Amino acid sequence: MSKNVFADLGFNEEEAAGLKLKSYLFMSLQEAIKNSMKKDGMNQTEVAVVIGADQAKVSKILKGKLDEFSIERVTEYMQKLGYDIHISTTPAPKERAGCVVMDKRELAGV
Repeated sequence: MSKNVFADLGFNEEEAAGLKLKSYLFMSLQEAIKNSMKKDGMNQTEVAVVIGADQAKVSKILKGKLDEFSIERVTEYMQKLGYDIHISTTPAPKERAGCVVMDKRELAGV
């Protein structure tokens, strides 16, 4: 068993890395929307206006419909909700290939 559930499900290394990154960002978006709804008292329609989508898209996000959204769209929505997205890279040790490493998600105001 690896540290990447997508690799364990049989996706090749590149696909698994991409799916891991996308799922990480998507979960952050779900948390950001829930935070806006709780903290700011917004409903799904109001969140949709902020991110430039319709209520049905917000509902799909909250239901975990990951496959219906690109990484670009997810990051766009996060920015419209007022979040910074930090991405960094470092060389992998010589004894192994590079991999996708996710830090703990931290959302401001949560």
